[in-house]
Amino acid sequence: MLADIDIEARRSDLRPAAAHLARLLAEVPPASRPAAWQDGLDLLAVAAELKPVGLLGRGFADAAWLGAAEARARALGLSALTGACWHPAPPDQAFPDWYSTATAERDARATALYVWRDDADGAGVRRLCADGRVAPEDEAALLGYPVCCVVQHHAQALALERLTVALVTRLAGDDIAHRQRLVAGGVMLTPQSELEWRQLEAASAVAPQPFTSVNRCAACASDPDRPAGRLGRRYRALARRLDYPLLATVD
Repeated sequence: MLADIDIEARRSDLRPAAAHLARLLAEVPPASRPAAWQDGLDLLAVAAELKPVGLLGRGFADAAWLGAAEARARALGLSALTGACWHPAPPDQAFPDWYSTATAERDARATALYVWRDDADGAGVRRLCADGRVAPEDEAALLGYPVCCVVQHHAQALALERLTVALVTRLAGDDIAHRQRLVAGGVMLTPQSELEWRQLEAASAVAPQPFTSVNRCAACASDPDRPAGRLGRRYRALARRLDYPLLATVD
């Protein structure tokens, strides 16, 4: 275990990496720049031992940026893996077989870049990538997120999946192959009733915590002194210490 003074020295040594990542942002399309900026800060947080694992590339798709970020991570002594994206595990009943088959086909085309420092965390990343469906406690522990926020995020994501199942089933009826094509293609159907619209809005609502990749739960969104707010202040302090340029959207 490193002493606090050693960790602080390591963070000071991260300024060149922060400057390099900031320069790379200029090559990212403007629409993707905020997500790339956050990924860069998450990578620096892993290197600074503020965060166990960084999950990069899920908010946007820019192969050049991710390749450069992976190279920078390895130069910092971190390990990296391109692996399957994680999805919430249903706590009660499993999804229908046809839906699970279709999502597996869809998700085989979607990957994320994971970076970490400790081998034990790397083993956890590989396990969750193999499992695909993960518990909120496991995701929170590896990504360094507040459990309360991940629990709410998982509940919303599962609600959106259940709504998708209902909408696809209504459109395709008993044609299982048609259902699977719609889901595998990532089609999101339009709700037809007021209730379905409310369900979609509730499942899609997010409250991002500035300087982090965390979507705040309702409690954290209402109180800046709860875990998400405290985490955001630590990441903001790291960005300022490393002279990692702040975006107007998060400053």
